[in-house]
Amino acid sequence: MRLIDARDPIALWQYAERYLGVGTRTYSPYAADLDIADAYHPQRGAATFELPTFRVPASLAGYSGQPSLYTDGDGMLLPVHPNTLDSPDLAARDVLVGLQRGPTLTVVPSANARTVFVTAAAGRPVEPHFVKLHYPRRLSRFTRRLRRPVIELQLWVCAELLRAGIPVLPEIGGGWFDPGLGEQAWGFLVRAARPAVPAPRFTVPLFALYGADLLAPADPTLLQQLVEAFGEPPQSFVAERIVAPMVRMWSTAARATGCPLETHGQNTLFAFDPATRETAILYRDCAIYVDSTLRSAESLPAALPPANVIPRDVPLAADEVFSLTYDSFMGHHALSYVASLAESLWSVPPAALHETARAAFTAQDLLPDTVFYYDNNLYDNGDWKLVDTGANPEWR
Repeated sequence: MRLIDARDPIALWQYAERYLGVGTRTYSPYAADLDIADAYHPQRGAATFELPTFRVPASLAGYSGQPSLYTDGDGMLLPVHPNTLDSPDLAARDVLVGLQRGPTLTVVPSANARTVFVTAAAGRPVEPHFVKLHYPRRLSRFTRRLRRPVIELQLWVCAELLRAGIPVLPEIGGGWFDPGLGEQAWGFLVRAARPAVPAPRFTVPLFALYGADLLAPADPTLLQQLVEAFGEPPQSFVAERIVAPMVRMWSTAARATGCPLETHGQNTLFAFDPATRETAILYRDCAIYVDSTLRSAESLPAALPPANVIPRDVPLAADEVFSLTYDSFMGHHALSYVASLAESLWSVPPAALHETARAAFTAQDLLPDTVFYYDNNLYDNGDWKLVDTGANPEWR
């Protein structure tokens, strides 16, 4: 992909999600696993696919958030991924298929496959937005179910991040299908395609900066093209426009909300505009953890979401979970790829970028002395365990 050809911000974003990730899923043995049919696969699928919806009456539905395309009178429209619909263990599938069909949505898969860009409903264009879908199949390490407690968690976390001034893509609503399922009720989330604060014109996931182009492997990486377009020294571009703002955003969010952002290459977004020489780091996906002890210590509001609260629902030490998200998700899974590319292209010393991160990091007391990461096992019940790798952290 050539940056000079970019005209449509949404088209660029969609292309980056699907094709600019070559070589970026090597950070774990499960990172590239996608249990999804080729028709809906981000790389192998068609330009778009059709997503069915179902008209769910109020007696079987719950919805929270702003009224939207997905509210349907007193009930709601429930979008369902085709590979969810044909999953043998889909809860209440017999009830679902008996419901009236709603308008079909035209969608483009994002990098993680189960979150999609919605561009049209019943063939008519709509304001582009994301929908995160229930997906009871394994993508990467985990089966990607989206149940009511996590839907409510994401809306709660989003409100907290907005309160703290974090430039997040807002989760503006979510609904769940509940024919007597209780906490097993499942559904979807609606996410805006722009943050609540002004941002530069173009947006791509962070991995698109350092990933190779599947369709044009000879093209330079987007990071190389941006450095050339901005005409800045490569080390200062990477340090000041990527590393430092990512670290500051993580530190601010942790202290101001008790929530450790999962700033890996998919959830971290890089916004830019070569014409104005503006860049910004944005964040998406609020399915993250909440440290109730830290919130209490910082005198934050006492109300908590129904899931992912440490130690109530997550029986692990908070500092270990924070290390997972900072040292492993952001450091190892994202920034180390940026540093490796900068070193190979421009001989930027990784140690110089490590120093930039250390200078920007203001949450030293929230993390342990060493790096924690998942063990190498997959668990059928969706469980996960952390182990002390014994490694010294590079990015703090």
